[in-house]
Amino acid sequence: MKSTSMIKKQRGMTMLSWMVVLGIAVFFILIGIKMIPTYMENHALQQVLTAMTNDIKVRQMSPAEMKKNFIKRLKINSVYEFDTKAITIKKEKFGTRFSVDYEVRKPVGGNVFIVMTFSNSTLFPPP
Repeated sequence: MKSTSMIKKQRGMTMLSWMVVLGIAVFFILIGIKMIPTYMENHALQQVLTAMTNDIKVRQMSPAEMKKNFIKRLKINSVYEFDTKAITIKKEKFGTRFSVDYEVRKPVGGNVFIVMTFSNSTLFPPP
């Protein structure tokens, strides 16, 4: 007797509850669609830095040549829109530090934005 009355009471989620759950799921899918390309570009940027670190010819370049080579390699990896002001090159005791610090803002709706910051760097030992 008790089990049949429990089954009648358990009817599941209401239509309003399903709409709320669906709305939250759509929101996170929308955010994911906006963020994934930016993370893929950052991954390509990290690969370029790794390739430059392993390339011995880059160690012999001047800072301007390093920057030009970096931009060229980004374009090869399909990263076309990149602000070159985000690149800093500093001479250090044990080599040359090549840093890329940038921020990406993606609009979600109205005045709401997703802000992502990335910081990548590598150290080129002296030739």
